[in-house]
Amino acid sequence: MRRLLPFLVLAVIPFPATALADGCPPASCGIASTAPPGSSIVFVRTGGQQGPLQAYDVSSGARRFSLPAGVLSADGSTFVSSAAPQLTRTTLVRYDARTGKIVRGWSLRGRWNAVAITASGRHHALVRYGRREVSLRVAGRRAVLPASFNVEGLSPDGRKVFLVHWKRSGYDLQQLDLVTHRLTATRLDDPDEKMTGTAVNAVATRDGHWLLTLYSKPDGHSFIHALDLRTGLAHCIDLTLTGDFFALGSTALTLSPDQATLYLANPYLGRVMTIDLGKLEVTRVVRFSGLSVDNVNALIGPSAALTPNGRMLAFTGQRTVWLYDTAYGIVRQGTQVKTSITGVGFRPSGRQLLVLQRHGPPAFLDAATGERR
Repeated sequence: MRRLLPFLVLAVIPFPATALADGCPPASCGIASTAPPGSSIVFVRTGGQQGPLQAYDVSSGARRFSLPAGVLSADGSTFVSSAAPQLTRTTLVRYDARTGKIVRGWSLRGRWNAVAITASGRHHALVRYGRREVSLRVAGRRAVLPASFNVEGLSPDGRKVFLVHWKRSGYDLQQLDLVTHRLTATRLDDPDEKMTGTAVNAVATRDGHWLLTLYSKPDGHSFIHALDLRTGLAHCIDLTLTGDFFALGSTALTLSPDQATLYLANPYLGRVMTIDLGKLEVTRVVRFSGLSVDNVNALIGPSAALTPNGRMLAFTGQRTVWLYDTAYGIVRQGTQVKTSITGVGFRPSGRQLLVLQRHGPPAFLDAATGERR
């Protein structure tokens, strides 16, 4: 299996704003948010998927706390930061992501970075890069690999590390068993499947089952790379979503409350797609009148949120919020606010939607109609 630019490797690299024009998709480097259904908090990442984190109260829109750069568990419970590694030692901090309080802090010799975390937050991966090798630490286990390897993800028990192996002619995916130290290729469900493209966004299920990555192909088409983190088996789901790198990179990936469905919403390509994760296939495609692809904002990534019952999906593009009825497949006319939207989240009741603005006060919309409250 060969791919060109894995999303989780992109997330490890701190991209300044000037780098956005050089090939980093909005979903990887822009400002974007996540809001677990039913949560009282909206998480806003201000510098990509491993950048600083800000937490906002969905009822008031007030900022509750801020954390330095790090990795957030898929279930929203744990955040691990290695934001300021020094020349000889690194201080790492584990936070309760629901409160922002420190759970534990410790120091390691050398310059380490937190690059991956399991969905439950129990295990995390630390890497230390050398000139010719990369050192790994996961759950007390260690390994040393050539510098051509990067971490993609972890199995739920922290035993297996999924890796990207860079080559002169591209790269392939491998996995390392930290108990046996056996390194093997990541298996494809269809051995004849050829997957080539650039990763633009990814989401992991809160139960630790799937790592779901959206890829842009060289011909403008796209697919979902579904990696089973429990078995290590990879699947490919072809999509009818087509566009250039930055347009596809503005696609929001959102999971249903029961983790059985993946929604892809793109405000520039005018598509909402539904994927059944049990069947691993697209079950619905809904078209709507979206924004011009000429106006993709690389500084603001895609944000989306679902009501606790999974009935209504909110997603954003620039200054506009759309509401999608997941039962009937209807996209309601977009509602505009004054400045760029940096995050959205539904109140636990599911009746109101918080809209965070980059340069303005929070706004609240009716979850059914999109009208201001």
